[in-house]
Amino acid sequence: MNPYTANFVAAMQATGTRNRTLVAALNNRVSSSDISSWRAGRRPIPAEHAPVLGTVLGIPPERISEAYERLLLAGLPAQATSEMQTPGLISGHLTIPRLEGFGPFAGPPRIVIPELIARPRIGMTSLTALRWTLQPSLAMEPEIRQGTLIFVDTSIRQHEQVIDRGIYAYTLWGRPDIRRVQVRRDAWALCCADKEADATLVAESELDQVVLLGAVVGWINPP
Repeated sequence: MNPYTANFVAAMQATGTRNRTLVAALNNRVSSSDISSWRAGRRPIPAEHAPVLGTVLGIPPERISEAYERLLLAGLPAQATSEMQTPGLISGHLTIPRLEGFGPFAGPPRIVIPELIARPRIGMTSLTALRWTLQPSLAMEPEIRQGTLIFVDTSIRQHEQVIDRGIYAYTLWGRPDIRRVQVRRDAWALCCADKEADATLVAESELDQVVLLGAVVGWINPP
């Protein structure tokens, strides 16, 4: 196995990244069988795909693509190099880090998603504050299904920033969840898809147990 393939395989294993994640990151320009060929070393990773793959896997693209390394050594145009290295912007894609501290969920440290898909959902949210995670529970079904890709604005972390009936990512007594928060006079009701009867009531005296991780600004339900 050549060193580029070995680095690619090791990075996928270290991040727990699956073939389909990379296919989506590359906007379906490749197939799962292409990824398998790269992992087996049957085909090299093209230079054009290396920056996106490297961003998803958290590895310099020149370590997984010999073709990209040759371009780098030959001297890439300054504009192209700048675009590849700018956080959050890679050839029409957004690079979004994972939401840390949201329970034991493990996934790639960042995802790359076409801007045309993400932008309508995240609006004007600052890219520096934007994070991704997955809905861990059934609490918000059918509005937000379990396993849904969630976009979170981590600039919203203070209790006083919470808006009544907004949707937030949080941990309560160490357990992560995403729910709609109803602000009452002496308590918060953590509601399940507007089903107030299923709400978890947190008294004002216990609100310090709610660790707010950010406001949910959008999501993409799985097909």
